[in-house]
Amino acid sequence: MTLFDLLFLVSGLFVVGMTGRIAVSAIRGRWDAAIRLGRLLGLFLALYAAVLMCVALVLPRRIYSPGEQRCFDDWCVTALGATASAATPCGPDESGRDWAVTVEVNSVARRIRQRAPDAHAELEDQEGKRYRPCTGTASGKSLSDELGPGESFRVSLPFRLPRDATPTGLVLHHGDFPGAVIIGADQSFLHRPALQRLTVERDQKPMLAPPSTGSTTPFTNRAAGEER
Repeated sequence: MTLFDLLFLVSGLFVVGMTGRIAVSAIRGRWDAAIRLGRLLGLFLALYAAVLMCVALVLPRRIYSPGEQRCFDDWCVTALGATASAATPCGPDESGRDWAVTVEVNSVARRIRQRAPDAHAELEDQEGKRYRPCTGTASGKSLSDELGPGESFRVSLPFRLPRDATPTGLVLHHGDFPGAVIIGADQSFLHRPALQRLTVERDQKPMLAPPSTGSTTPFTNRAAGEER
């Protein structure tokens, strides 16, 4: 747990406590106290929002090296590599090139089974443009599949990029809340999401199931648990 995570928890408790005091004051007819507490709560929320946005704009984007693991609590993902595919899992289209991106999902939990139902990924090119994956996955697995303690599996995500575009990394989304409102988090509001760099291969092999070793539509770029 980081200092910013602790600040978020303390702030949440403060907001809940203040809301309760405002409600009690209103029920008892102490409107002056309720208004005073409401103004204090509004000031606190405005200050928190200002700090959240300022830190998000100042902090540099976090970059993960190829093969470096990224974790959200006990749920972790490693971006292994991107391979140009001669197959066309995204459908026939002469204007684009298909890429197979292999990622490994694993759990570092010791007891519980877990899944990330809101997890999804985008592929970013050298110009910062991001693309959503085509429908389906070549490996039969998806990022949101359940896994048990210590288990792992690999997912092959098909993407279609323009022929002059080269993938540089994967942008993984684990869900907007509570990361979007945690100061200093990679997913915080207005902050550029973390980039997991990929090893890029242009061997033009058909898209197959992920190898045993190794690590579409344009999407408008925008800023997005505990992360470590």
